[in-house]
Amino acid sequence: MSSPTLQQKAVSATVWSGIDTFARKGVQFSISLVLARLLTPEDYGTVGLLAVFIGVCAVFVDSGFFTALIQRKEVSDADLSSVFYFNIAISLAAAAALCMASPWIAAFYKMPVLMPLTCLLAANLALGSLSSIQSLLLCRALNFRRQCLISLASLIVSGTVAIILAWRHCGVWSLAFQTLISTVITVVLLWTSSSWRPAWVFSSASIRSLFKFGGFVLLTGLMNTIFTRLNTLIIGKFYSVKDLGFYSRADGTSCLPGDIMSGIIGRVAFPVFSAAQKDISLLRSGLRKAITLVTMINIPIMIGMAVTARPLVAVLFGNQWLPCVPYLQILSLIGVLWPLQLLNLNILLAQGHSNLCFRLEIIKKSVGVLLMGSACFVGITAIAWAAVLTAIIGFWVSAHYNTRFLDYGVRRQSNDLLPYAGVALVMTACTWAVSLLPITTPILLLTAQVLVGATIYLTLCTGLRLKEFMNACNMVKQFLCKRFLPHST
Repeated sequence: MSSPTLQQKAVSATVWSGIDTFARKGVQFSISLVLARLLTPEDYGTVGLLAVFIGVCAVFVDSGFFTALIQRKEVSDADLSSVFYFNIAISLAAAAALCMASPWIAAFYKMPVLMPLTCLLAANLALGSLSSIQSLLLCRALNFRRQCLISLASLIVSGTVAIILAWRHCGVWSLAFQTLISTVITVVLLWTSSSWRPAWVFSSASIRSLFKFGGFVLLTGLMNTIFTRLNTLIIGKFYSVKDLGFYSRADGTSCLPGDIMSGIIGRVAFPVFSAAQKDISLLRSGLRKAITLVTMINIPIMIGMAVTARPLVAVLFGNQWLPCVPYLQILSLIGVLWPLQLLNLNILLAQGHSNLCFRLEIIKKSVGVLLMGSACFVGITAIAWAAVLTAIIGFWVSAHYNTRFLDYGVRRQSNDLLPYAGVALVMTACTWAVSLLPITTPILLLTAQVLVGATIYLTLCTGLRLKEFMNACNMVKQFLCKRFLPHST
């Protein structure tokens, strides 16, 4: 595949991935705003208690095969069918294990409701495995348009049901059934819109071959999931469910912009990087553009979120969620680094270094567990700061090896990030100054801060004529001209 062709597919895929991600996250966030006013922090905290158990089982269901199938240049129908049957078998085993463990989980947290709730989410896990290959084939083909439509349909229907259930005082079950209904609709739509069907073949050779790469991805994902959800386990056990609800709300809100950027760039980056895995120059250029684009957009949003956290929470979720503001301000710093860490890992995986990624995760998570273990005896704020420090170390470790493979490591990446970080700091100072004005209405204060921050950031980037910012502006102008002024020259 030639570079121009790959570039054209990447641009098209990025556009549709962006539409999909923004639409999906936008609808999802809008639904969560309504639910946040109908449900309590305890409801969210109760579901959060199960995050680590469901997350670990989900990693085992995938077993790293999804990543291995995308990274591989050519895949056969025997590969796809074998992974399909293997995933179903593992998902049923994982669901059964969760159901059997549900009494222990309920007893561990002293909450009987967790027993039926665990079983329901276990059934959801098994259902989700039925459409794994159809989803994978869309990713390999960079067909995010169909994924966008399917995601929107499942989110709108499941979100509507959840809101109705929450309005009728169903509490935590509103969130549980939202997840289940979304999965059912996604599976049905993927099956009806895809022509692929599993063949009656199972190749143990295919499973072994894919597992050579995917096994390290499995172990990496397992460690990442356990560590990411470790804070919910600790807070839920040593503190209260209400505290966990506040922390989960802050964590989910701070992750939203980073998840959007990761969804747009990350979903496209790995298959594109994999297609160009032998072209070092193209990989280096692609990584640099992706990192700069993510930084240019993500840094001002995340730092701005930290500064505007109090009016933001009051406007979006209501005053009952204000205790989560300090956690949101701290965790927003993680959102700056997470997409960059993901891109560096994607480039290593695309080149086939899954074993290296596994070793790097061991280092990062070992340090993270030590920090988290120490912080849990201090307080929830200390746990949040431990997560930030872990993210900083994680970015450095992930980027370090790209010095060897691409000659684009921590130092060169940091140099590309500094101009936008500097502009964002000036923006932050101006945005903070607005909060000193005698504006008592949260929505007016938030509006003023956002307008001032956006104006300062865009003005400085334009005045300094930062290269990637100007390139992005030109790309947007060209796209708009082609769409709305097709005959203009």
